[in-house]
Amino acid sequence: MRCLLATALLLACAPASAAPVDYRVDIVAPRATSAPLVIITVNMRGDRDGTTELDLPNEWAGRDQLWRNLSDVRVRGGAPVHSEKPELLRIRHRPGARLTIRYRVTDPDPKPPGPGYEKAIPVIEPGWFYLHGEGVFMVPTGGENRAARFRWGQVPRGWQAISGLDAPPPALTANQVASSALFGGTDLRLIERNVGGQTVRFAFRGTWGFADADLADRTARIIATENALMGNSARPYFIPLAPLTNPTGKARSYGGTGRTGGFALAATSNVPINAFARLLAHEYGHRWFGGQFGPFEDGARDYWFTEGFNDWFAAQTLVESGLWGVAEWTANANALLKQHSRSSALKLTAVQLDEQFWTDNAAMQFSYDRGFLIALVIDSALRDAGKPPLATIIQSMAQSAPPPGLREPEWFSAKLETVLPGALARAQAMIPIGGPPVLPPALMGGCGQIAMLDGVPQIIPVAGNDKACKARLAAAGQAP
Repeated sequence: MRCLLATALLLACAPASAAPVDYRVDIVAPRATSAPLVIITVNMRGDRDGTTELDLPNEWAGRDQLWRNLSDVRVRGGAPVHSEKPELLRIRHRPGARLTIRYRVTDPDPKPPGPGYEKAIPVIEPGWFYLHGEGVFMVPTGGENRAARFRWGQVPRGWQAISGLDAPPPALTANQVASSALFGGTDLRLIERNVGGQTVRFAFRGTWGFADADLADRTARIIATENALMGNSARPYFIPLAPLTNPTGKARSYGGTGRTGGFALAATSNVPINAFARLLAHEYGHRWFGGQFGPFEDGARDYWFTEGFNDWFAAQTLVESGLWGVAEWTANANALLKQHSRSSALKLTAVQLDEQFWTDNAAMQFSYDRGFLIALVIDSALRDAGKPPLATIIQSMAQSAPPPGLREPEWFSAKLETVLPGALARAQAMIPIGGPPVLPPALMGGCGQIAMLDGVPQIIPVAGNDKACKARLAAAGQAP
């Protein structure tokens, strides 16, 4: 058929891949003492050539073969055929046929998650569940950016189910569905805060040493501050906090992951509220770092910027918001300097750091700490040269579109080079791969000196000089 310039015919001639991929999640609880069944249904148009392939969950967050946690896969509208890859579902069908793929998600560990919680593994326990999309959703092969829709299906009476996909971003994609977090149960506590005219939703489960409202208030303050620092408007957001068991009572574990429409937290009940502040600031910072700024190469070679600069920005946010003073910022920086200077990862090459990122905690932390220190050196150099501080350059990135195909670190490097040529190269030389940091004594200006204590560089504040330190740490170069 020849396509004419009429709306109906244009739609009829559109490729099947233009149709949205519909995801539905059903929760079935057979008995009160049993874990619920999690059923996912994918409705989509098959490809025009009569063969459609979907990528199953496979490798993420240090785990592989995640497809093993999917079972009872059923296809309507076509027939599964042999695939040489177990992480690939291949379906034969009539050209452009409507396909329905239905499957169950299973939890391979009969015990509830503990201090060693691995977020890639689905958590499905009696009375609740906690899922990261990378471990549960199929995505059309090569169709990560296809339009998508999400909805909850059946949810048992007395249960609540919530996700960042409930208030989806504009033009939701299949990849964004697969980067989401899903939380549900019989005992969730939901709370909301208004930030800049948008709703930030929280979902808590478990017992904590602080009130839900206190964490919600601090988080709202952090989000409002970061939006202001970046000059961006507010948007809906979702923060779930899931409990981790602590059999000995001696472990302390907490962590978070940036998600589509929010970020997901998990922690043992003994984590104090103050410990969440830096984590919350970091996770919301992924709205820009690894998010809005541009294409992100998923490898440790970029983490010095997307993670390390984000850590620096998080610390600056906490000062700007008033949740941290000079003493808290300095204590955090000194702890980081000590950790980095004594890290076993100092002996690793760039290639080894990349390869061992998910299997060696020291290798993982190295990129975060190195990036923080590179940002600190650059910010100091800009201020000492009478240039706009680093936060101003980062803000300019947040308010403009990235050049096509340019990775975030490359874009930042190009912008910095126009302001202070050679600044990035000099900072990277001070915080090298394969050796300890070498910081100039006057790095902090009038705020304090860098001195070596037991072979570790530390910031020694100048007594009674709080005003100068606040100005040194302020995003705009002036005391807040």
